[in-house]
Amino acid sequence: MERKKAVILGSVVAAFVALTAWAALSVPDSPPVKNDAAKSREMEYGENTIREEVGGKLVWELKTSSSRIDVKTQATVFTDAKGKYFFADGKEMTLTAPLGSYDSKTKNIKLEGGVTVAVSDGSKLTSKELEWEANADRLVATGDAIVSQPGASLKADRIEGWNQFQEFRATGHAHFVKEDDKEGAKAK
Repeated sequence: MERKKAVILGSVVAAFVALTAWAALSVPDSPPVKNDAAKSREMEYGENTIREEVGGKLVWELKTSSSRIDVKTQATVFTDAKGKYFFADGKEMTLTAPLGSYDSKTKNIKLEGGVTVAVSDGSKLTSKELEWEANADRLVATGDAIVSQPGASLKADRIEGWNQFQEFRATGHAHFVKEDDKEGAKAK
């Protein structure tokens, strides 16, 4: 049963990472710059929606209220991110974060201001910040990070996921609670 929960949690995190990676790699091309705008170091966009379809079927989408791109570094900052990922088995994952950024050099994505990931099966991930470390193929949730499924939850200062999100590590005040174990067990 614990393995099934780990697989479900791994699927949630993998889907989130796929959505986040897509958003990072799909920064829109800059529109032509007018002479008076050439002095500006930043370009701003209003509402934006990015989607991926495979065989005519929507796989995921990400909507933002605004984006600002540094012309020189291509670093991107965005607000009010709302994403959805559609699993093949019919489940849906929803992601929200008030702020986010993309580093074009490292290809890392950082969401902050209170991140919430929810799956239609009842699984959730919340944290103050969530970062995708592209080179390490690792997702890191920090600041009151909580991963929960019906019947169990894991809370820690930092929760990392790697190896296609089949492996996790919780550090800093880690605490695992099962519904039938109201006291919980301190994680190592």
